[in-house]
Amino acid sequence: MHLRSRLPCSMIETKMNNLRSLRELQLLMLGMEMDNLANIYLFLKACHCSNLERLFVQLLATSDVPLEDLVEDVRVVLPEDVLANLRMVKVMNFNWRRFEVQLVSLLLKKATSLHKMLLVSPNLAPLHVPGVREADLFLLIEALTSGHIMVSNSDDPATQPFHSEVFIKVIDNV
Repeated sequence: MHLRSRLPCSMIETKMNNLRSLRELQLLMLGMEMDNLANIYLFLKACHCSNLERLFVQLLATSDVPLEDLVEDVRVVLPEDVLANLRMVKVMNFNWRRFEVQLVSLLLKKATSLHKMLLVSPNLAPLHVPGVREADLFLLIEALTSGHIMVSNSDDPATQPFHSEVFIKVIDNV
């Protein structure tokens, strides 16, 4: 996910304005490092998706990046209303890595209307992962305890993106 473009700034701004009415977003992360996490934050900040209601994040099942290499911190301040209407989040292949915990923590803090967060993970309990900030992990554990977050090792067919089948057909034809 890269936000660089050769388009003039005015065209980029016009295209980003078109995303403001977006109600559902599916992010397929083909690689997940701190740079990618920063790009997610910058994308959400730039497109100002204040109408976004459903967010699906598909992470890689495995990562080639050793956990000890992920020691930098990503801090991007999102405007307060960017995720105000976000009601449902689903994160696939959640493995309790630092950047994954940081992403979920940000979503918990910013999504004031959040009803449901589903983490699909092979590990149902929080793992001890080097570099995870205690505040981020505490927020997740608190949300797990209160039932705000559900962790499952299988995908819930009731929470699927509306357009995932179309995307799969496009990929199959390539």
